[in-house]
Amino acid sequence: MKKCAFVLLAGSLALTACSVPDTPSVKPEQSASADTGEMITTENNFGYSSKASNPNDNHGENDGIVYNFDRQVTADAISRFGASLPGIENVSTVVTDEEVLISYEVAPDNDMDRNELADQVKKNAFSVVPRWYHVYVTDDPALRVNVESLAQTHLTDEEMETAIASTIELMRESSPQGFRVDEGENANGETKDEESRSHMTEDPVDLAPAAMDIKGIKEAADA
Repeated sequence: MKKCAFVLLAGSLALTACSVPDTPSVKPEQSASADTGEMITTENNFGYSSKASNPNDNHGENDGIVYNFDRQVTADAISRFGASLPGIENVSTVVTDEEVLISYEVAPDNDMDRNELADQVKKNAFSVVPRWYHVYVTDDPALRVNVESLAQTHLTDEEMETAIASTIELMRESSPQGFRVDEGENANGETKDEESRSHMTEDPVDLAPAAMDIKGIKEAADA
């Protein structure tokens, strides 16, 4: 699956009614007609949809509508909202087709537990993206360049897959991921099967030498 990653950097942002971006949503490329039960309510800015069950179309495959998910807007929203959380100063967010990778800087005066803070950052991202997404976070300053590099390098699809998997592994090893999403999913929103597959990583891709070699540097220091 092709990985198109977008990064949005956010500093300490004071969110006001004027600066809060619209929450990203999945939008159809074409306007739906009135006879399908779709309504565009321009007066109150609400969206409305009503559909009858179709046993031959369990996944909406026959709708004839192509849905877009704006990853740039999503990355912007996650970074902005994340930077407004107590104890957070800067946020970098990468959004792919099924993952969100977040690097955040903890404020010097923060007194919240690392895992609790990670959980807040993660929940903020989950509130923005579709339910199938997995979210990974890190408060390790050394990994910030890894996350940002994903959106700023030109790699093949295979190399990008490997780079993302390698970065996620480093994030999990160096930083807390918050609490489990629910009984069936881990802290990143993965089921047991998905978690097993995510650990089947290949050799790391050298995105940023100073950062991608962190694992080896730490192992050498501990030896």
